[in-house]
Amino acid sequence: MFNVTRPSSVPNCLANKKYNTQEVIDILVPIFHSKCYLCECDELSDPEIEHFDPHEDNEAKKYDWDNLYYSCSRCNSIKSNTHKNLLDCCDSSIDVFRTIKCVLPSTPDEYISVIAMQNTENQKTKNTVFLLDRCYNEDNTGLRGITRAVLMENLFDHFTNFLSYRRTLRDKKFTEDEKKLAKGRIEAMLKISFPFSVFWRWHLLSDSFLSNELKDLIDF
Repeated sequence: MFNVTRPSSVPNCLANKKYNTQEVIDILVPIFHSKCYLCECDELSDPEIEHFDPHEDNEAKKYDWDNLYYSCSRCNSIKSNTHKNLLDCCDSSIDVFRTIKCVLPSTPDEYISVIAMQNTENQKTKNTVFLLDRCYNEDNTGLRGITRAVLMENLFDHFTNFLSYRRTLRDKKFTEDEKKLAKGRIEAMLKISFPFSVFWRWHLLSDSFLSNELKDLIDF
């Protein structure tokens, strides 16, 4: 997960009890960097406006600007109205990245590890870890299996690039210009706006070579 800052100005359409509008979308998408706030997939072909606190026909929650989030249909369907009391990525007092670590497996068929790193006894942290584990790993139906396979292939495409940049930095046969380019590309992957940034940030922190080689990039 990644922290975002929501503007205080409220879309006008919400006063008319409409939230699934172009006005809301035009404001919401940039806030979340065009990414699902749960899995961090970008360029969504199936975006949805998600209610962080399930509204369950409560109009105050349904049209509350602070309760509207940007997600993919997979994460929204998994979260549904059953996952509540979660860490809020719009809460500046919580570093959601440092609180939960996400680690890729060695192959796309294996499961992603989602681990609480801070506030391990906090119920919101436990609930969020459980939800993210489901978002990344659930494949208990035919359709969920398909959407997970697509998600994992997308992740591993980026991971393959990340590892190639690491190899460039480590291998003596590459020129200084090539190493500079590789460093710049890793730096781009560490930005919140990049898809699946939580993985590349934790990978950097967990890799002694990279964390030493790129220590000037560890400012998150």
